[in-house]
Amino acid sequence: MAVFLTVLKVLGIVLLVLLAFLLIIMLLVLFVPFRYFFSGGVNDPEGSTEILHLDPKKDISMEGNVRWLLGLLYAGAVVGGGDEQDPLVRIEARFLGRKIPLDKILERKEKEKEEEKPKEPEKAEEKKTLDEKIEAVLQRIEKISRRIEDALYVLQTEYGMRAKELILKRILYMIEKTLPSEWGLTGVLGLGDPARSAQVFAVQGYLYPVTAGHVSIGTDYELYRFDLQGAARGKIRLFTFVYGGIRILLCRDVWRLIRRLRRGPAPVRNGNGHRYGSGRGNSKPKGNGNGSNPAVT
Repeated sequence: MAVFLTVLKVLGIVLLVLLAFLLIIMLLVLFVPFRYFFSGGVNDPEGSTEILHLDPKKDISMEGNVRWLLGLLYAGAVVGGGDEQDPLVRIEARFLGRKIPLDKILERKEKEKEEEKPKEPEKAEEKKTLDEKIEAVLQRIEKISRRIEDALYVLQTEYGMRAKELILKRILYMIEKTLPSEWGLTGVLGLGDPARSAQVFAVQGYLYPVTAGHVSIGTDYELYRFDLQGAARGKIRLFTFVYGGIRILLCRDVWRLIRRLRRGPAPVRNGNGHRYGSGRGNSKPKGNGNGSNPAVT
């Protein structure tokens, strides 16, 4: 009996350790941010009288990387900016400091797909007349228009407006938390003409409340010159998206809106093609006395 209890005790400790380990991993994934960095530039220090004078592979370059947990997980990509023998896109991934051979993995998967893909016998396609094709296109357009009209109508209901407001609020919140915390754009931009080049400063003046401290662009009044460099960095927490998704899914109005949109507009009942509304019921809706449409259930 004592041996049995000892075994149960050991198993319980092991399970508790595993649960604690999984909980720590889950908390790390949710709350430790993924830090990203993106940069790009156009190397054009001298400019030219021709507008198309740049070599996209050599003069234009972009770079980006994502890190998590002090570089425990790293992924980066470089586009352009290399020699002629270098590939246009160079991707690198590391885990615990060890490089992951992404190229070999992708090539292996492509080969497996090609081998597993069965050869389908060629089927004789039925040729449709021009009138049938036009009729099919018109029916498709009619169906899409009815769907759009029905969706716009449902979004104007009370529960539709509440659901729309909640979804937009959560999406804007997630976008705000995802946008870069630091960013900047510097360089020289010339448009080959003094009048057009002067508009660069005019645009900067209009956007000054947003770009103040982030954008500093000079201009070249005589040549086409695109000597620009930009960079941005920020962080993303998965908890932001999980929390926003849970708030949306727990809203009854959202589920009611989804069910109503999936149901779609009401089908046409009479023979002359006239329909009494777009999914607003099987009969023509009646006003409630004040000129407004009744709520849809």
